[in-house]
Amino acid sequence: MFQKDIKQVVGSLVSELDFYFENKGFARRKNGFVYTRKINTTVQKIDMVFFSNPSYYHNVLAHIYPHMQILFPGVNDTAKIFASHLIPEKWLNKFTIRQPVQIYSNSKDFCLKDVNNYTYLKEEILTFFEEHTMPLLEELTCEKDYLALYEKKDKRIIWDDNQSLYIASAYVNNHKLKEANQVIEKRFGKPGMRKQYKEVFEFLEIQEC
Repeated sequence: MFQKDIKQVVGSLVSELDFYFENKGFARRKNGFVYTRKINTTVQKIDMVFFSNPSYYHNVLAHIYPHMQILFPGVNDTAKIFASHLIPEKWLNKFTIRQPVQIYSNSKDFCLKDVNNYTYLKEEILTFFEEHTMPLLEELTCEKDYLALYEKKDKRIIWDDNQSLYIASAYVNNHKLKEANQVIEKRFGKPGMRKQYKEVFEFLEIQEC
C-alpha cells in the first residue's frame, strides 16, 4: 500500500480520537497529527508519529508510535543561557521533554493491519492514554511538578543528560541553587564530563555570587 494512502488511513484513525483529546483540553489542526493544549505557560503535545510499511513487521501497514512533548518555557529560557552549545537550538525552542509514550510500559506496539477495521486499535490507543499518558501529563503542568517527579525518581521519564540540564534550570528558576549544583555535580562531575560542561559549572558559580 502506498505511503500516502496509509497516511490517509492513519489520519482517519486519528480523527476518531479527537473526541477524547478535546475532552482533555487538546486541539488538533485539520489534517494534522499533533494534539496541543496549554496550561498557563506550559505547552503539552501528543504527536501521533507513525511509520508506514515498517520493515521490522510482517503484514503491518503502519506502526503508530505516539510521542509526548512538554515545554516549560521558563526552564528552556534559563537553559539557553548556559546550554545552547549542549542542546540543539531547535530542541531548546520546542520542548523540555519529548519521548515515546510507551517507552517504559509493557504494552504491545500499536500496529495497523487492516484499513477497513481499526476499531480494535483505536480502543487500544484510547485505553493506553487513559491509563498511562494522561495521568503523567496531569502531573507535569508546571515547573514544580517537573521537579517533584525528578525528586521522586519517577521512572516514566527518560532522565538523560539534557534532562539534568533542564532540571538544574528549573531549580535555578525556583531559587534552589544548592539543588541545581547537586544535579550537575552528580551527572557531570567526573573530570572529562566537567570539562565538557564547563560553562554549566561556571554559570552556577556566578549565580552563587
